Amino acid sequence: MRRSRWTLRLGWRRAGVRGLRGCRRRRGRCRPHRRERRMTPRPVILRRLTTGNGPRVLLLHGMADSVSIWDKPIALAPHRKALHQAEFFAAELPWRGTGPADWGYRAEPSAWLAEALDTLAAAEGPADVVVGHSFSAMLLLDLLCGPAAPDLRGIVLISPYFRARPEDFDWATMTGLPEKFVLAMEEGIRLAAGARAKPVLHRAMAERLCEFIGPYGWSRFFESYLRTPWLRTENLTAPALVVSGTGDRIAATAEAAALAERLSTATLRTVEDAGHFPMAEQPERFADLLDEFLQRPAPVRGPAGKPPHPTSLERI
Repeated sequence: MRRSRWTLRLGWRRAGVRGLRGCRRRRGRCRPHRRERRMTPRPVILRRLTTGNGPRVLLLHGMADSVSIWDKPIALAPHRKALHQAEFFAAELPWRGTGPADWGYRAEPSAWLAEALDTLAAAEGPADVVVGHSFSAMLLLDLLCGPAAPDLRGIVLISPYFRARPEDFDWATMTGLPEKFVLAMEEGIRLAAGARAKPVLHRAMAERLCEFIGPYGWSRFFESYLRTPWLRTENLTAPALVVSGTGDRIAATAEAAALAERLSTATLRTVEDAGHFPMAEQPERFADLLDEFLQRPAPVRGPAGKPPHPTSLERI
């Protein structure tokens, strides 16, 4: 009888591998079994989701999330012209729920997005459109406003964190953000669980996720957020779509509106009956918005908003 992979991994006696009693390792005379060695997860992993002869689209998930957050809108792609023609890829980023625990030690997290773009360009060709959610939307904006920004045909920023002025941050912002952070994790867990959801466990699971992210991951998020008033948004020339759920308790629609106002080529679209994850909560509406965005011609640039004063921050 053919043994399953599960049997080969865990059923050592049935698979013909000696148990602990007969193993020389118990007496300290052999090396650890290969199956027991822990592998460090790769920081950036690229996944192909669809094939097509249209634009190459790269999807970037948010904090403690995964590529599965795009499953619902991708499932609708065959029923929409532009989405059906597009070639979709998704990057598993270091801040995914199963990523390396030390990703936050890197001072410039936007460099991980540059790595994802470089990986795609080397393997399949450069991205035409990049879609970022939440934390990744903020980092994508940071990357594209910098001196080494990639040349893109368009960007989509979903539930972005953004404040136009330094004065928009106060002490209450700092003390309230940790709770919003936990709420974001809780909302993501609820959506991922679906019909299997057990609300009584969501809070505890969200707090465990925050422990995994740790103080360095939290610091990378907060530093990036505090830096948004000084982003050189006038450097961003690609067409932009900013999407926000009207019920978002974490990254308020007012912040998405402030960002769309700052970007000269941006359009703001709100999604009713959606919170921080509009692509998963209202996939039909989000798929329509993305399909419309991929079909439209590049807009004429209008006057752009300006940051409060030039930034002296250096990119590593």
